Amino acid sequence: MPTNARILAAEFIGTLVLVIGGVGSAVIASDKIGTYGVAFAFGLALLVMAYAIGPISGCHINPAVTLGAVLARRMDRRLVPFYIVGQFLGAAAGAGIIWAIARDHDTTGVFGANGWGSNINSPYGLGSVVVVEIVFTALLVFVVLLATSKLAPAGFAGIPIGLALVLIHLATIPVDNTSVNPARSFGTAIFSGSEAMKQLWVFIVFPLVGALVGVVVWLVVHEDTLEGTMLGGQRHLISIRDRMHSAAKDVEHRLR
Repeated sequence: MPTNARILAAEFIGTLVLVIGGVGSAVIASDKIGTYGVAFAFGLALLVMAYAIGPISGCHINPAVTLGAVLARRMDRRLVPFYIVGQFLGAAAGAGIIWAIARDHDTTGVFGANGWGSNINSPYGLGSVVVVEIVFTALLVFVVLLATSKLAPAGFAGIPIGLALVLIHLATIPVDNTSVNPARSFGTAIFSGSEAMKQLWVFIVFPLVGALVGVVVWLVVHEDTLEGTMLGGQRHLISIRDRMHSAAKDVEHRLR
């Protein structure tokens, strides 16, 4: 099978597993396992897939992670369509499987869809959701880039990345049912009714913004890699990086 097709297939399967494992646990078993169980289900699904399909596609299973990888020049941008198509189709297929199982027994009442306000019986508004999706997607992308860098121990990336997703869900499920993944939000929205579809744009736009933020934060830690990324041509970022580096050296000198 050609590499492009293998990547699409791997991302399809990985995203499907993320949805049936994570969203499935919420829709089918949230009344039994609670928020903690759902959070760990998402993290475990990502961890398992990281080792299963990681050698094939890197196990992005999230358009925001793919964007982060492209900006960091960790992948060939010509492969992006195969990642994105696989992710969105996998999410839709996974959500379809859960709908077929539990359409009459949904314990969440909203099919695990992302949203805010009365749409998911959340006391939080759009402003809180925007902050959550930017900040926590940035955290996920930051962890992915660090855990898969040459400085990290080889073969262990799936563990911190999976645990990061658990942490993210523990903190944000009460706000908007946690997206940080446009494909996951799309999959559940198409089975959740018109209100979820109306709010879907938020869970596409702001996780992608968060991916950009995550790459910038990663560059603060790995300042010598800026010129090697797609952001390397941004002179203002280089200037900010150099000023921060100079300030850090100045502080270090004063402390001696």
